[in-house]
Amino acid sequence: MIRGRGFFVTATDTGVGKTRITAGLARALGNRGYRVGVMKPVQSGHLREDPAGDGMLLKEWSGVSSSIEEVAPYCWPTPVAPGLAAQMAGESLDRSVLLERVEKLAEKWDVLLIEGAGGWFVPMGEGWTIADLAVDIGWPTLIVARPGLGTVNHTALTSLAIRARGLEPAGVILNGLKKGDRAPDLPHNPRLIEEVAKVPVLGAIPWGNERPTAVELKEEFQQDLPIDRLVHLLDDAKNWRGENE
Repeated sequence: MIRGRGFFVTATDTGVGKTRITAGLARALGNRGYRVGVMKPVQSGHLREDPAGDGMLLKEWSGVSSSIEEVAPYCWPTPVAPGLAAQMAGESLDRSVLLERVEKLAEKWDVLLIEGAGGWFVPMGEGWTIADLAVDIGWPTLIVARPGLGTVNHTALTSLAIRARGLEPAGVILNGLKKGDRAPDLPHNPRLIEEVAKVPVLGAIPWGNERPTAVELKEEFQQDLPIDRLVHLLDDAKNWRGENE
């Protein structure tokens, strides 16, 4: 387990909104007085300095002072799973070196939010996936999920997979709720997720500007995502075995 405290942010699929949610959480926790860092350990589909890449968006939206090299240490331009992108570039990911990067950044902040890549079982290298990285880190996991049809099944499967690896999902954040959407399942999905997946739904973030400002992110998370449960987890020392070992 990595010493320090934070959350590992995963999702039910790629493109669900992990970057926006991670940055918004960083802003929200920062408003509570925490010094918050963010990290996207592996990125594929964009080079590190690409303004459209997750790393740069995460840095911009969260407002952290970390360099982009700290936020996004490993990047490849091919839009495939990180392990495959590295292989196609003639490179490979060293898991131990990656964990050293995570640990070094965790030492700098009160809270570190780590954004995964894609969903829970995205390949990272021969014989290991992003799930193995989350297990090595050992922190509670947040699941970002879509609000609409199919999300109950996808979220329950993701929760089951997380628990199978010995971790506990801390909660689910629904992202992309469109204004005026009257799909009949929408009002019921949070309750059904809690019943089926046995994971609390912490809130639902509405569909917003694709390039939100810091003010917009702050307003979204203040209005639509009570973070008291997350703050409780952060302040509960027994959840951070790394601090007590």
